[in-house]
Amino acid sequence: MITVYSNLINSWIIPFVFLFIVLYAYVKKVKVYEVFVEGAKEGFNVAVMVIPYLVVILAAIAIFRVSGAMELIARGINLLIPESIFPSDMVLLTLVKPLSGSAARGIMVDVFQRLGPDSFPGYLASAIQGSTETTFYVVAVYFGSIGVSRTRHTIPVGLTAELVAVIVSTIMAHILFRPIG
Repeated sequence: MITVYSNLINSWIIPFVFLFIVLYAYVKKVKVYEVFVEGAKEGFNVAVMVIPYLVVILAAIAIFRVSGAMELIARGINLLIPESIFPSDMVLLTLVKPLSGSAARGIMVDVFQRLGPDSFPGYLASAIQGSTETTFYVVAVYFGSIGVSRTRHTIPVGLTAELVAVIVSTIMAHILFRPIG
């Protein structure tokens, strides 16, 4: 019974929120359509302004992957950290996530298909995917959209947060999901 109510609420929450916003704007005498069109126009301009930054970051990702540098780094890390603690697929996921969320998602789905979502690598991939961010992409898009060219400490702090998230994800996955025995 709870599932029925949950599904009903989930399927109607977005339309009700949308309707509430439109009704609230109408009551406040806001010209909803004109404001919507103006916002869409502004969003389009931001998207066009961000395209060069996206092209640069996507080109950098492609060069990093095609050159074999990513695979080389993954093998090097697995020499330091045993596969049983941090599987090589997770090294790849950890290296890709700051660059591209969709590429990281692709690696996670590949782990799910090969090893299963309920496997230890599946749990660890989910934890890493959920606790990390696409640092370079975010910096390129958000800073690029407002014209910031000097990021100062943003990238080092973002990558440090990524590392902490991966370490905590790994520890928690070992504590919570590692089969006993």
